[in-house]
Amino acid sequence: MINLSIVGFEHVHAPHYLECLRGMRGVEVVALAEPDSTRLEPHARLLAGVPVYSDYRRMLQEVALHGVIICSANARHKEPVIACARAGIPILCEKPLATKAVDAREMLAICTAHDVLLGMCFPARFSPALHQAKQLIHKGELGKVLAVKSTNHSTMPGDWFVDPQLAGGGAIMDHAVHVVDALRWLFEAEFTQLFGHAATRLYDLSVEDVGLLTLEMSNEVFVTLDASWSRPKKSFPIWGDVSLAIIGTEGVLNLELFPWTLNYYAEDAGKHVVIARDGDLNHRLLEDFVKSISHETTISANGLDGLRALEVVEAAYKSITERKVAVL
Repeated sequence: MINLSIVGFEHVHAPHYLECLRGMRGVEVVALAEPDSTRLEPHARLLAGVPVYSDYRRMLQEVALHGVIICSANARHKEPVIACARAGIPILCEKPLATKAVDAREMLAICTAHDVLLGMCFPARFSPALHQAKQLIHKGELGKVLAVKSTNHSTMPGDWFVDPQLAGGGAIMDHAVHVVDALRWLFEAEFTQLFGHAATRLYDLSVEDVGLLTLEMSNEVFVTLDASWSRPKKSFPIWGDVSLAIIGTEGVLNLELFPWTLNYYAEDAGKHVVIARDGDLNHRLLEDFVKSISHETTISANGLDGLRALEVVEAAYKSITERKVAVL
């Protein structure tokens, strides 16, 4: 039996992670740490039987754990990650890894020094549409890939996501990392430079609610990324609008990662819907973490991937502030 805990219940995904874990064979959620009990009250039935600690440090001392999932606010990732690393406990951390790259590097260095697994919550990596796209690209079906038009839209999430001290930024910090990581994985390439634009146009906030990035990668692919909180709050899902339009010299792929769909267009192939079905990528993400703890597989997205994604976001904010291209 794999004994897991969740540290922090602030992130919107935390309840779903708990639900997935409680239905997973060979896994038991043996504790949860959250200092604000009001965050737990709406989930009393889901939390039934799970011991709750107000201090994660005490939990780490008293509970035998095989892994911990960090779901606190962005600025509160660093301390529990370091504490778990020093206790020798494998970690799966919500994105972004930290609000500053310097902190992320310290977290990664301490996990490496203690030989502790540090994984990242990048569920887009588990989209079958993205895997199918990678196969088609590697087979040369698109010819030379020239550009990608990408989006990650949602409603404005509110709560600590709009607090610059706790979130580290607004829509760009919240959404860009998912697409950045998906494209790094897809092309096995790094981002080299970017230009960013951001504004607060839709809500009265202290952070940006709209953001548009233009980026270049080491494989010469040009990318645009709209990472805005621009969708109707009452009707649009808070998460799951990740799309990629991949343009090559011989064909085009249009992907929707939530739900999984991929359309392939080429002169000699016509239009093919390769994948069109719903699924739970968070469940696959958590299964990957459990298998990594058991040494059945290597974690899909690790701490270095989290750092690289955060470095791109940090460069985006630098570009926005300085109003010029930022080089990574």
